[in-house]
Amino acid sequence: LPETTAVLLSGNALSRGSCAEATRWIAEEADRQGKVVFLDLDLRPTEWTDHREYGAAIRDILAHVDVVIGTEEEFHEALSDQPDQVMARGAELTEAQHNEIDAKLTALVAGGGPSLAVLKTGAAGVVLIEAAGRTPVSGYPVEVLNTVGAGDAFAGGLITKRLQGWDWPDAASFANACGAIVVTRHGCASAFPTEDEIVAFLAARS
Repeated sequence: LPETTAVLLSGNALSRGSCAEATRWIAEEADRQGKVVFLDLDLRPTEWTDHREYGAAIRDILAHVDVVIGTEEEFHEALSDQPDQVMARGAELTEAQHNEIDAKLTALVAGGGPSLAVLKTGAAGVVLIEAAGRTPVSGYPVEVLNTVGAGDAFAGGLITKRLQGWDWPDAASFANACGAIVVTRHGCASAFPTEDEIVAFLAARS
């Protein structure tokens, strides 16, 4: 990884065989070389035979991760002492589960692993969670046609702008715009916006 500045890993890649082994190796090697390691929790319940294995696999590499990205449901399945497949069941988190994840995220960013947790909250935007505190970044409500690819677009926008020197809130706002545009279109990678489209989208909402 000599010319790499940052790497993005997927939690889903930890679900099987050689792909999981390669993901763990990249996390460890990138960390050893001082690269910035991003992890998108990317939970896909159908890819895991036992849902408890997902949390175990995620927690196993968090010590090598700088920034972890996910929804509250994904963080619940990754960090909870009692994960209960809320995503697979299409259920909502209970108040007790919300409180547990709130405490888990606070401990996570203070515990020597990731220094930043990016909590995605849909149209409401994201919450940036660091040891110093929490910063909400507003989202962009749009008419949703298709959610496929929105998470990848968000991560791509966040990482790109962060590597260009933007602060976290501005990079997250740009990332929110990337995801918002993608969900208004059909397709996945083909729905990703150009930078000019994102700039125009943000200007129209400023």
